[in-house]
Amino acid sequence: MSIILWIITSIMWSLWWAYRKKSSDHSNLPNPLFVLIWPMIGIVFIYSLVFLLWINSEIFSNYKVLVLLILAWCVDWLWAILEAWIYKKVKISKILPYTSFDKLFIIVIWFILFYWNAWYTSVTTLIVAIFTFIIILLLSIDYKNFKLETIIIKYILVKLLYAIATLIMWSILLSYGTMDVFAVVILVYLIFHTSLNILLKNDFKQIVKQSRSFYKYRIISSTIWRWSFILWMFIIETSWVLIASLLSFITIVFSILSMKFILNDTPTKKQIILAFTVIVLIWIWYYFK
Repeated sequence: MSIILWIITSIMWSLWWAYRKKSSDHSNLPNPLFVLIWPMIGIVFIYSLVFLLWINSEIFSNYKVLVLLILAWCVDWLWAILEAWIYKKVKISKILPYTSFDKLFIIVIWFILFYWNAWYTSVTTLIVAIFTFIIILLLSIDYKNFKLETIIIKYILVKLLYAIATLIMWSILLSYGTMDVFAVVILVYLIFHTSLNILLKNDFKQIVKQSRSFYKYRIISSTIWRWSFILWMFIIETSWVLIASLLSFITIVFSILSMKFILNDTPTKKQIILAFTVIVLIWIWYYFK
């Protein structure tokens, strides 16, 4: 069941990834305002679900959880701002080889923290994940034009920050459910990003002065992300973080398809071979785990 959910989540992530890039291309907003739209759409989304799904309101008064979430929000804000800036600077195909760094960081950090507990860790999963990551890197780099530019190093840093935020979120899932965490995350993200833009003295009127294409792509990307985030947290909650992170390598397959059909950025032969290789490696792990 986990792998079916991950295939669905991976498709959604690749669509979010592509439409977020398109919305960025049609935006002239400063990055903090661009990021603010994420929780603005999310607050409507999540609290419309409150009437359908029960949410444990106790999470709002748990100070330990709130401190962890504040830490996660700060880290998440930083990677979101950096990623929004990077998306405006480069083509997706240029950073595609490095999109799997977050998964590697999550798996390695988690294994180091819990190597003594077999319930949380798996040597097999660690080895397959590292091998898959190396294959992805080797097959997706353009060696003729290879240059480790500053913007690529920043993108790898973004992936590390995302990994840290994800691990903090997962630690909260030990005590609360997916929807509980999501409800608090969206609310406080909205407060945090609104306060930040006020401090930066950004003109909020700019949000309503964007093109129709921007709103269309931003709403599509944000809505897709809401559902993929819920599924992602549910998978982590039920399958543990190592397995969830390993399965997330599937995302690169659908990202390559999104490059072609949404961004008109034609994948190379190596990237197509890479997609099939990742599928085979995940299938081998799933069969022999």
